[in-house]
Amino acid sequence: MSYPITLICGWAMPAEVMEPLSQTLQADHPVSIVQLPGLTGESTSYSQETLLAWLDQQLPAQPAILMGWSLGGVLAINYASRFPNKIIAVVNMAANVCFVANEHWPEAMAPELFARFCQGLSGAHTRTLQQFSLLCSAGSTNPKAQARALQQAIARCQPEPEVLLNLLTILGESDLRTALASIRCPISHLFARDDALVPVAVAAAFRQQFPTHRVQAVAGGHSFFLDDPALVRHEMDRLLAVGVGA
Repeated sequence: MSYPITLICGWAMPAEVMEPLSQTLQADHPVSIVQLPGLTGESTSYSQETLLAWLDQQLPAQPAILMGWSLGGVLAINYASRFPNKIIAVVNMAANVCFVANEHWPEAMAPELFARFCQGLSGAHTRTLQQFSLLCSAGSTNPKAQARALQQAIARCQPEPEVLLNLLTILGESDLRTALASIRCPISHLFARDDALVPVAVAAAFRQQFPTHRVQAVAGGHSFFLDDPALVRHEMDRLLAVGVGA
């Protein structure tokens, strides 16, 4: 059965980055890509609530499958928890419970590294975005080429530093424990073994904390779906077969 699929980009990444995955899914499903604010001249300041309201305006009218990458995964999970009747299933790609480590969830990015990102956006955002592309591509089968492609895609959009810093702050403050505990639709979490931003140890923590969820550790880095978009397609098919009888 065919379902509408909405792909939600990660922080600072334009829609074109997710085109390879979109093309893999389009054979059997209508696919749209949501590009997060900050890359097309927006100057609005967002909160978690206003960002979810913004996302609601981007989604199709009928219930959809959400595939979110990194910050996009955070939004997909929060949205599915808040609006269960609008979502068929969620595929979470490299979104942690908390992006920054804390006493409740230590398997996450070190606070010092996150602070350097925020400082870099304020003073040298172009160099910071280049470094972010390098971290996203670390663990790829071709990290240099992938980093170059990501950097070029970001450069073409000329993202707004103030909005990106706002969204990065939202990501740093995210805590998905309540949303994940209450989510009712089929959900799968994909984490990469060589992810430089989200440690693969979170896979074991997810299995322990959310035993009814599908959790997979896959090859690659933070942008693993660029190396193997078919892997994500197969995981979605398995999730639907078990969850909604597709």
